[in-house]
Formats: sequence, C-alpha cells, structure tokens
Amino acid sequence: MANHLLKKKLFRYTFLISLCITAFVYIFVFIFNGRQHAWIYPLFVGSRFLVQGIVNIYIYEWMFHGMPIANSKQKNILRYTLGYTICVIFFICTAPIEHLVSPVQAAHWSLLEDIPSILWQAAMNHGLVTIFQNLLILEYEKANTELENSRLKAANLESANLLLKQQIHPHFLFNALSMMKSLYREDVEAGEAYLSHLVNFMRASLADHQRKIARLSDEIRLCNDYIEMQRIRFEDALVITIELPEEILQNGYVPSFSIQSLIENAIKHNEVTEASPLKIRIYFEEGRIITQNNLQLRRLVDGYSGKGLINLVERYRIFSADEVIIHQDNNNFTVSIKVLYNEAGHNRG
Repeated sequence: MANHLLKKKLFRYTFLISLCITAFVYIFVFIFNGRQHAWIYPLFVGSRFLVQGIVNIYIYEWMFHGMPIANSKQKNILRYTLGYTICVIFFICTAPIEHLVSPVQAAHWSLLEDIPSILWQAAMNHGLVTIFQNLLILEYEKANTELENSRLKAANLESANLLLKQQIHPHFLFNALSMMKSLYREDVEAGEAYLSHLVNFMRASLADHQRKIARLSDEIRLCNDYIEMQRIRFEDALVITIELPEEILQNGYVPSFSIQSLIENAIKHNEVTEASPLKIRIYFEEGRIITQNNLQLRRLVDGYSGKGLINLVERYRIFSADEVIIHQDNNNFTVSIKVLYNEAGHNRG
C-alpha cells in the first residue's frame, strides 16, 4: 500500500512539473520572441519530460522492488545509468520531430551533428527528473522511518509497561499466600474469606493483564478486594476510606494497579496496630487522585520496599507528562497522581 501511494505521488508530481515546464518554455522562449501562438514546441518539451519521468518511475520500482541486488548504492548507480541511456535513445528517436517543431530550424539538419546537443539535453532532462523524484522518494523514506520509529517506540513502551506490571504480582502473591497459610491455621473462616477475595483480585488482575490504563471505577473495584483482604488481616488496625466522585470514577483513568500499589506501599512502610491504626484516605482534588496515610514508619522493611513507588513513577512517564507528586511531613505521607482522560493515557488538562 505504501509503495503504491509513493508511485501515485511520483506520477502526479511528474505530470504537474511537465505542465510547469511546458508553460515555462512557452512564456520565456516564445512570448519574448513574439511567437505567442507557437504552442507545439513547448508541448513537445513538456511531453518529453513527462515520458522520461514515467520511465524513471518504472525503473525505480523495478530496481528497488524487483531486483535481487541488495546494495542500494549499486541499485542507484544502475538506475541513473539506465535512466540516462534510455533518455538519450528517446531523444535521438524524437530528434526529427524536435527539428520540425522547433522555432529555430537549421537549413541542413543532420542527426550526427545534433548528437552533442542531444546528449546535453538528455543530461539536463534526466538530471531534472532524477532530482525532483529523489526529493519525493527521500520524503517518503523519511516519513516511513519516522513511522517505523514511532511503532518501535510504542512497542518498547508497551514492553516496559508489561515488565513493570509483572514486577507487581510475584511479591504480592508471595505475601498473600503466606498470609492465607497463617489464617488457615488460626481461623478457617477468615482464611476462606481471604481466599475468596484473593481469587477475585487475581481474576481481575489476569483479565486486565494487557491493559495499560484502567478506568477508575475498575481500579477501585480491584482495590476493594485487596482492601478486604487487608481488613481480614489487620481488622480494626487498618482504616481505609475512598472518597471519589461518581463522575471521576466513570470518566477518569489511571495506570492499572496504581492505586492498589499505593495502598500496598502504605501498609508495607507503616506500623499497623489496634493501638495506633493506620488510616489511609483516597480522595480527588484539582484533577488528581491523592492517597494519604498517617506516618508511623516501621523500623524494618523488606528489601522489596520502595520499588512500588518507583514502578508507578516510571509508568506515569510512559503514559503522561505529569509527575507523581510525593510529599512527606511529620504527620502524613501523601502521593498525588494525575487523572487521565482516556485509555491512551493523556491528561485531563
């Protein structure tokens, strides 16, 4: 399809330039010589250019899409040589017609005497055809290269996104299975409830595995199962509130698992006890989702900690120019992420 479009463009511009050459010859050769009605010679010159242009198009198509030679330099040399040779032969064949229609006719015309002029005209004609067609071909190749680069960039970003998403699951699953094993030892009903929410969470995770961006309502639905799992684990020691307008839930988007990873990050880094409950609040403000928790840092945190936020920052670099804003004071730790307005990952503005 792309080569067909280039071929059509070459034909179209070859025809347009042949018309321009016809008009140029008519104006600058005849009008200034008082030969306003002599139109045959300009038409002849323009037709020569048109025919040579068409021949060059087919030579290019044959050289680059039909020949087994892989070296582009060799193909170009052969293309220019063959094109000029055909142009000389064509000019020799049409020389008698040129002699008849030319405004300046020699008294005794001889093809042998006219050979130097034919070679010069063929060189000028072929050079002009080659230059303008090469410009179009270079423009086409540049556009193709940019398109291919864009595709490669998109593929790389997709690969990076999938890699980042895959980093989330192994650590979470390890902790979840460890917790479930502990619950089954102490409270079978709690273990069953925990397993049910884990199954729902993993089912949603696998179903959305290929999705880069999630609707906020789907992300919160995913979070709810995760939150219930943590409530079974910590009971009253963990308080999580979500305050998001319905409009934002239905129309807003965020990277998949972003809010869930922020909740998980808060739980991993802070003490969660009945004497000092961990309170996590998720709310909407000025186009951003804000996740805030009271600060009561653990002394010992596993080696994986910290990667969740880095993961989220990297994913936002893929989807949006907006930064993930992280703020910590003596009392609270806050992470603010931009709400995206569609599944392509652009900002709400």
